[in-house]
Amino acid sequence: MKKYAILIVLSCLLYTMINTMDTYASNVFKEGVYKAADFNFSSGSLYRVQNISNKNASIFVFDENQAEIQYIRLNPGSRSYNLVPLRSSYRIAIIGNGEIFISS
Repeated sequence: MKKYAILIVLSCLLYTMINTMDTYASNVFKEGVYKAADFNFSSGSLYRVQNISNKNASIFVFDENQAEIQYIRLNPGSRSYNLVPLRSSYRIAIIGNGEIFISS
């Protein structure tokens, strides 16, 4: 009976870890240009960015007229920074070899 209880607890833990890793991986972005609509984030909500890699990266946010409205240089393993409220028409450019984690 003990073996079954331990097996059930371990299965639950493994399931939780897998779901957490999938969510985390879906919010990690590499170098490129993205539409804010591609992120499936809520329009006007506040988000935070963080460099989770050991390489430098920068993030730019442009409005619908290609005017730069925010720039953040992210050093390796940086703390998280607030992004401006995003609209679906905004573009986000990530420059560098780092991996950027975006969270709400």
